[in-house]
Amino acid sequence: MRHPGPILIVDDEASIRKSLEGVLSDEGYSCALASDGADALSQLQSLRPSLVILDIWMPGMDGIETLRRMKAAHPETPVIMMSGHATISTAIKATKVGASDFIEKPLELDVVLNAIRRALGTQDAVQSSASGEPAGSIDLRSPEGMPELQPLVFGNQALRGALMPQRTLARSAVLYGQGLHSGKKSGLILEPLGPDSGIHFAGVSDNRAVPAHLDFVESTGYATTIRLGTTHVATIEHVMSALNAYGVSNLLIKCNGEVPVLDGSSVEFCSLFEEVGFENQIGDWHQIVVKEPFRIDAGKASIRLEPCDAFEIDYTLEYPAPVGKQRFVFRLDDPAAYRKEIAPARTFGFARDIGLLQRQGLALGGRFDNFVLFGEEGPVNDVLRFPDEPVRHKIMDMIGDLYLLGRRLQARVVARMTGHTQNIAVLKKVRELM
Repeated sequence: MRHPGPILIVDDEASIRKSLEGVLSDEGYSCALASDGADALSQLQSLRPSLVILDIWMPGMDGIETLRRMKAAHPETPVIMMSGHATISTAIKATKVGASDFIEKPLELDVVLNAIRRALGTQDAVQSSASGEPAGSIDLRSPEGMPELQPLVFGNQALRGALMPQRTLARSAVLYGQGLHSGKKSGLILEPLGPDSGIHFAGVSDNRAVPAHLDFVESTGYATTIRLGTTHVATIEHVMSALNAYGVSNLLIKCNGEVPVLDGSSVEFCSLFEEVGFENQIGDWHQIVVKEPFRIDAGKASIRLEPCDAFEIDYTLEYPAPVGKQRFVFRLDDPAAYRKEIAPARTFGFARDIGLLQRQGLALGGRFDNFVLFGEEGPVNDVLRFPDEPVRHKIMDMIGDLYLLGRRLQARVVARMTGHTQNIAVLKKVRELM
């Protein structure tokens, strides 16, 4: 079996590349391998492959943007997209951009081979330009595809407290998971941004990003959701909490509409950040100092902010047994302390509430390995990581929600029985003071 060019396999996971290469070689196909979008675009010029098999979730340049550039340069080259963490809408988007097919991981041999045969059957030969050179040109340095950003954080730095360095991640990274409330496969692509950019969320290859900012909070029912036009992202509080703890000020986060829940805590975000590393950046970035105490009340819930030399949370919750009354005080001045004392604390819920939540279309991705489920006698699915794990998780959520002005608070926060709604309400009061 002979083909005009090799099949180019593009995936950031070496094991996937090698497995596909082995299978396709046994079937008589020659293969070339690329580990990211930039490498793939470079090889597209030199190899003129007969077919590209392209992963969606890749760091640096995601698969949809890579596909868009491939089709702009060589529209005749068929491209099969693959992913184990994509929604139907992502598959539709890939098809609209020009993908000839879409296959899901884990890959099944028959499905892959049938997709390849269909794709190769749609073209007879690879055409060249009149000059004999490969058609099209690709500028790997082009900023095309970068969503429009709104650096609101750096437009008004009133109430200037302690100075902090601006910071982003040292390189791109990918993380996979499942949405807690949607139940859909999800993932994150984390992209470094330059100074004075802020933190933004976007869909894969969306041309509009929504700032992680109070002005764009859409809802706070059981999770914090932000929206700008058609771009919306739910359950952002855990990753925002870890970003606050590590002092990250500038980052683009691409996802499928909901941040994956992972194990229900923020500890995996911490691990990823530490593995990737950080890059400190030049530019003023001040904590938000609270100079006079104030509070909000909402039934049994209350939050009081007081002047302080750092960011400290004193949280009390009180539920019926078996949770009972719990209080914990945490001062956010050391990422290592956050990772040890707060990050491992998981989302929790009560068995009596699960039916109601799911009838509302929530908690559809809840599994026994990504949250703590309390029955009448205690946790029914796992042992607690801390005797007071619920109150620590409440603090973790609050650290994330109170980062939605893009700067860390410099205040003591005394909270009782609050949730996302009250966290956002007190942040609105802070904005009024600004």
